[in-house]
Amino acid sequence: PTPALPPGSLFGVAPPRPPLRNPGWRDRITEHTAWSFAGGLVSGAAYALYTESLDFAPAIAAVTGNITVIGGAFACVKETTRLVRQKDDWVNSMTGGAVVGSACATVFKGRPYSPAGAFVFGGIAGGTHFLVAGENTEWLCTLVGFRTIKLGNGVVDWVTPNWFPIKRVSDETLASNEIEFQMRVNAVLEGRVDSNEADLIRKEYRKRREVETLRAMGKTVGEPEAERATTPKKWL
Repeated sequence: PTPALPPGSLFGVAPPRPPLRNPGWRDRITEHTAWSFAGGLVSGAAYALYTESLDFAPAIAAVTGNITVIGGAFACVKETTRLVRQKDDWVNSMTGGAVVGSACATVFKGRPYSPAGAFVFGGIAGGTHFLVAGENTEWLCTLVGFRTIKLGNGVVDWVTPNWFPIKRVSDETLASNEIEFQMRVNAVLEGRVDSNEADLIRKEYRKRREVETLRAMGKTVGEPEAERATTPKKWL
């Protein structure tokens, strides 16, 4: 029987592999190197001031040169890995960091420290890329306690965990808090609370009206004020 030919083949010869493409690599390498140069200038100036070096310019030039070379080498290795793999993810950054870290450890500490440098630099570069990648944002937020709620209009809203210092108040929470507050106001009008509790509710009522007035005038209300004015309080 005639053997099956691979898809796209001609007379039993496999089609040539398409050439590798990495568009924009020149711009990215240039940008990485430029940012490394700028960071080197700032770091060199800080180092010279910290050490109180009299040779200010040579100190800045030495630090700037080292950081620029490291940044440029990292960008080149990262873009080469991206070209070979035809994929842009944290593995490229980890590879670039590992190669550069190994080289730096060998130059500054000696060959025995090469694996440690590769491990540290590769872990930092790959981990940073993984954390800031857009596709990992939802997974990481869910891991630390954030939750997503899909609203009726298709918009995804975030709910902060209890440990988060800043609390977000949704429209549903505001509505429920307002209903609960109106019940407390009715309790004051009907005389079902003592004088101290009634004074607190009156102060809260005035504060809420101030917040509503500011919002109606288009002024920005700070998070603490808005939260205090919309958070229900326990009462008997």
